[in-house]
Amino acid sequence: MRNIFATTAALASLLLMGPVACGSSTPEQTEPTTEQQQSLKATGTGCSADSECASGLCWTEADSYPTYNPYWIRADSCTEECSGPGDTYCRELAEEYNAPYPERARCISARGVYDNNPYDHSVYLCDMVAVGLGKVHWVE
Repeated sequence: MRNIFATTAALASLLLMGPVACGSSTPEQTEPTTEQQQSLKATGTGCSADSECASGLCWTEADSYPTYNPYWIRADSCTEECSGPGDTYCRELAEEYNAPYPERARCISARGVYDNNPYDHSVYLCDMVAVGLGKVHWVE
C-alpha cells in the first residue's frame, strides 16, 4: 500500500514539474534589458584617440593648424565630419549636445585626423571647442 502512495506522489510531482523532470531544460529566465551604457565618449567630450569616440573621430588642435595654434592652446574633442565652411550641420550638432555657445558653430578644415589613415589627407569637421565643448588647456 505504501508503494502505491509513493508511486502516486511521484507521478503527481512529475506532472506538476513538467518537462524539467524528464531531462529537458527550460530556457534561462533573463531580466529584460534596459538601456545599455556605451563605453565610448559622445561628441563634444575630450579624447586622445579615435577609438575613444562614439563617432570614431578625435580631433586635436594640431589637426587644424593655423586655425588653432598648438603654441597657444591645447584642445581635444570627439567630433564629426561636415561638408565645408558653409555647412549648417555643426550648429545643429552643437544645439543637440546643448553646447554653451551654439552660435559659434563652424565647420573647419583638418588634416590627417584619423588614427587608422597613415596618409596625409584633408577633411572638414565640426569645431566643438568653439561652441564650448571638448577639453581646452591654455598654454602658458
